Order: sequence, then C-alpha cells, then structure tokens
Amino acid sequence: MREGLYKANFHTVHGTGCGVLYVTNGKLRGGNSAFAFVGTYTGEGESIKVKISTERYNDDPTFRPLFGTDRVTLTLSGREDGEMAEFEGSALQLPGVAFRAVLTRISD
Repeated sequence: MREGLYKANFHTVHGTGCGVLYVTNGKLRGGNSAFAFVGTYTGEGESIKVKISTERYNDDPTFRPLFGTDRVTLTLSGREDGEMAEFEGSALQLPGVAFRAVLTRISD
C-alpha cells in the first residue's frame, strides 16, 4: 500500500462507520471519535492482507460498536486501485459477520 493518510468508510450488516488511518512501514494507526485502530498490513497491489484491532477510548454510549463489542480483531484481504483500497473480511470474535472497508487516500 502507498504510505499516507486515508479516510476509511466501513460497514457490516449492523451499520456503517468511518475514521482515518495512517499507513506506513507495514503499520496502520488511526481511529474515530470513539475507537482507536491499530494494525499491520503486508503486500501491495491486488494482494494486501490486514490484521487490525479496535479499542474504545471514549465511553460515550452514543458511539455504538459495529460488532456489538468494543474490542475486535479484523482479518481482511483487499487490493489497491489508484487512490483507493478495498477490503473484505471478518472479526475473529464474530466470524459470521462480514466486514467491508473502502480506504481513500487523503495525503502523504
């Protein structure tokens, strides 16, 4: 993946969410108003693998987790297409719930 700052839009059957991720040297770091996202990636082009975890840092109950729990670890597969990258996968804690994310590059 190209290094830089990305906007992340994601969804499951339970709802949608968004946040930002900074991609650098095999690492993903980011979050949104309630959750931190920390993970790793390998590969480039049409074969990118991601493992990323969520952790709540804001106790505001209006921010509801997409998987019904504050801590999940996602395993995703995807590909880059220009300034975007698309991923699909699931959470290790809830393997039957599909997860999809689209990352759009914002800047270096």
